[in-house]
Amino acid sequence: MIDEVPIPKPGAGEVLIKIEASAVNPFDLMVRPGFMAQFIPLDLPAVLGGDAAGVVMDKGSDVSGFSVGDRVIADFATNGKGAYAELGVVPITAVAKLPANLSFEQGATLPKAGLTGRQTVDALGVRAGARVLISGGLGAVGRAAIQYLQEIGAKPVAGVRPERIEEARQLAGDALDITAPPAGATFDYAISAAAPMATHLIQHVRDGGQVASIVPVPEGANAGNRVRIQELYHRADAATLEAVANAAARGALMIPIAKTFRLEQVGAAHAAVAAGSRGKVVLKH
Repeated sequence: MIDEVPIPKPGAGEVLIKIEASAVNPFDLMVRPGFMAQFIPLDLPAVLGGDAAGVVMDKGSDVSGFSVGDRVIADFATNGKGAYAELGVVPITAVAKLPANLSFEQGATLPKAGLTGRQTVDALGVRAGARVLISGGLGAVGRAAIQYLQEIGAKPVAGVRPERIEEARQLAGDALDITAPPAGATFDYAISAAAPMATHLIQHVRDGGQVASIVPVPEGANAGNRVRIQELYHRADAATLEAVANAAARGALMIPIAKTFRLEQVGAAHAAVAAGSRGKVVLKH
């Protein structure tokens, strides 16, 4: 439903953004029907959308480092005042400047995927030279993690279904069929970015190895607790978001856009994500 609401006013530590583009995430499709209501209660009607790019229109009196007219990207919280809107208020702790060589549409693909990809790698303490298995490596978070691993000199291995092996090799440099039983558990580190693949992924990790997972790990997948699992949800972090934007600007991070819709076509955009669109679905405002 498209509706008119009062123009929000930024408070202390906040900026008002004229949103030019936002991205649709699978998480939005879980929030919309109320599946997350027990954990994230929202007052209805609620505005969804976590990723945005746009222009600063106004700012709180104490805000420094940003000026009216700045192009920015923003990581909106799931609080019912999201990015599927023409205007939105967000804390500066969740905002970074959008480099001039990136479009608003490109910028909208970056916040949550970029933050999550980097934070999973950092949570594992991966160092240069380490081999890291990533399930869901061709999704937005998986791509962000793989490209960050490459940036720090680690050796990512994309774990994908057999029909996508070649595509994954082109991205990561190495890939394996995540659904095939492993000859041995050889990985010290792994990142689980695809719920159906979590059990397969754990089978590839040696005893005492580490897994950072952004999806719930199925009951019994880690028999005997033989690997250490950290279940993570991304956190807003302006410094990391700035690093994400800068990586995208120099070509070290790219998340492909599959389809673009107008804001009023949000229903069709959600349907595209539900159908398994390969790449980000973006709304132009």
